[in-house]
Amino acid sequence: MRIVFLVIAILPFLAACDREQATYMVGTLERDRIELRVESSEPITSIHVQDGQRVAAGDLVLVQDPSRAAARLAQLESQRDQAEARLAELKRGPREESIREARANLDSAKASRINAAANLERTREVFERGLSSEGRLDTSETQFKTAIAQEQAASEALEKLLNGTTVEELDQAEAALKAAQAQVDSAELDLARTRIQAPSSGAIDKLLYQVGERPAPGTTIAVLLDDSRVFARVYVPEHLRAHVQPGERLDVRIDGISGSSVGVVRWVSADAGFTPYFALTEHDRSRLSFLAEVDVPDAAELPSGVPLEVDFPGE
Repeated sequence: MRIVFLVIAILPFLAACDREQATYMVGTLERDRIELRVESSEPITSIHVQDGQRVAAGDLVLVQDPSRAAARLAQLESQRDQAEARLAELKRGPREESIREARANLDSAKASRINAAANLERTREVFERGLSSEGRLDTSETQFKTAIAQEQAASEALEKLLNGTTVEELDQAEAALKAAQAQVDSAELDLARTRIQAPSSGAIDKLLYQVGERPAPGTTIAVLLDDSRVFARVYVPEHLRAHVQPGERLDVRIDGISGSSVGVVRWVSADAGFTPYFALTEHDRSRLSFLAEVDVPDAAELPSGVPLEVDFPGE
């Protein structure tokens, strides 16, 4: 009889514990972790922050040696300028001096052809009288043909200048300039990325390298705790999973802070954090929990990692 009385006396306390567990979720205050990475293997020349320091978006974190990237940029800029000048030259067309020079070359070629024709005629007359060898006649004929060819080449050169630049030449020059400019843009980006800047405001959680070290491309050199979103990372018991949905408003009690803040559920994992459901007995299912994130805007000034409790409003 005494045992029955003790059991009856304890039952209210057990029921109270069950009610408390029914709405009780624990976790910590967190921020998104942003890994700052390098894209080159140049040595670090300077570091402008330290562990725990707060930074604003765009603040300089560290600098790698820019010498190689700057030299590459200068080389590509010169090639770009050369392509730009060539395009301008083609658009302007031939200079008047070049046209006059071509006309003079054509006149000279015509005079050479007339002179070669006269020499050939004289040589043929002397050969027909038997006063000249056949070899001399062949030489005069060759000189005449050469003079004709030179006159034709000079005429074609003049015509080319008078016709100006073709559409195809302009298209090729414009394409070459665009390609050169694209290479310059890429080199400018490589140079800019030797200066690692904070992508958003927050606190430097940890610096992983020192001045003089050469991190490999793609290596994380620092971790930034982002201030743009402060949230509670909590574990939802299995029996509460159906009641905790995105958009749900919950009370958040943070250790060391009086009162509570209002949080909004942003995300709840679809997978249990422990043993899969199908492998558990009905008794063990209560041990399951689901990871969730609850936005807490009022906690923006508090440090990450602070323990907290999340409950339904009014509970």
